[in-house]
Amino acid sequence: MAIVDLGTRADGKKVYQEKQLSGDDIIRGKDRAGYRSGNWVRETSSKRHISDEPQIARERIMIETVAIVGADELTAQDIAVHEYLLACARKSNISLPKHRIKLAQLSDYLGVTQHERVRGSLERLIRTPVRYHVTDPETNQRVCRTFLECVSMSTNRLSKRTMIEYSIPGVIRAAILQSRSYTWIDINAFPKFKSKYSGRLYPKLALMAGYDFRVRKPWTPTIAELATFIGYAPKGEAIHVASFMKVVDKALAEIEEHVLGFGVVCVKPQRGTGRGRAIPDDATFAFKTSDTRVNVLARRPAVLTEKQEARIADRRHSPLQEKEHPPVKYFAQAQALTGIPAEEISDRWRMNVTDARLHPDKRFGIMSGGHFIQMLDSEGVKIAFRHWINWSVNVSDDDLREHVIPDYSIPVDNSGRSWVAAEPWFEDDHYVDPETAMPEHFNLDRHFADDVEPPVDFL
Repeated sequence: MAIVDLGTRADGKKVYQEKQLSGDDIIRGKDRAGYRSGNWVRETSSKRHISDEPQIARERIMIETVAIVGADELTAQDIAVHEYLLACARKSNISLPKHRIKLAQLSDYLGVTQHERVRGSLERLIRTPVRYHVTDPETNQRVCRTFLECVSMSTNRLSKRTMIEYSIPGVIRAAILQSRSYTWIDINAFPKFKSKYSGRLYPKLALMAGYDFRVRKPWTPTIAELATFIGYAPKGEAIHVASFMKVVDKALAEIEEHVLGFGVVCVKPQRGTGRGRAIPDDATFAFKTSDTRVNVLARRPAVLTEKQEARIADRRHSPLQEKEHPPVKYFAQAQALTGIPAEEISDRWRMNVTDARLHPDKRFGIMSGGHFIQMLDSEGVKIAFRHWINWSVNVSDDDLREHVIPDYSIPVDNSGRSWVAAEPWFEDDHYVDPETAMPEHFNLDRHFADDVEPPVDFL
């Protein structure tokens, strides 16, 4: 689909048209490489540079229509193994019936030293059936296959010389080659996830972030729909809401920490007003992502002179606490992104933090001082610096005119990482009334009004 600008109306609102591609304009999976990297093996190994960001194309149909059939025994490591083997198959040639990879390469990607752990992951992947909304041309029915087929080892005794031979189901290969819609995912994020639900939620959010902001809409699943989507509970099974919310919080926290390509806002469903304040069956989450863009902390640092490094490291007259000083490397990365000398960015950081504490209502770029300080105190210097660069330093005049980040503070969940706007979730015998615990700023209509264009970049 292509977006065509038709101009601007008299009231200043931009008008556009969605145009469906056809004929030779359609680009399918077979027409694109499907990966972005230089040296794939090095960039996905323990020797990778911090700024290496190998990416793999992930088809929409593989993200939105997957459902495990029966018992779900998979772990976060199993999901990382599957993603990497699928990525390696795509890089080598996804149309081939079989693929080979060194066990040492897979173990190094996962960051494990015990090869038996990898064998366990492979065994679970070949016995776990999964259903996609892909029709088998022979039976004309929905496909139900295992994640991997025909996995074998070149030796019984596992070592770094052992070769793994595996197959991707044929109908899945065909679906990838014919796919029209896809997104890019960071393959190195998966081995960092400790929760398997993070690996299942991340591709969906990456797909949303890849859409043009003019057609991107919030994703609003109910509690039951989200639980089924990430494999927390089968369809129709009762869900303990408080436990489920903790799972979602942890997944969002891990995505916030390990994925630098976009930002996420999650508004949780609210309790009802009736007896017992039960959650309505139609209560929904609301996930909203920013655009994808290169993040400052993912940039290769600029080479600084000794004089620059000495000035940044000199804190004799700094009004900030030690924990409020970003590492010198962050300023080198900011110089590479913005073109502004690193020592000038360092001086500006110190002045902005000090000024924001004294004047919380003052604007720093498109955010308020109160917002800035709340982020610094609750999320830490890494997250605050990343947002400060994109919201205060690296903003255009159009951003300053069109975007205003609200003055309210960011509510932070117990994990301290994800931006989650919602009422506190407690067990039923220890419940806090959202009317007193939750400010009215987090009204869903206010967050995602249709006339807000373009959306705020939350990176």
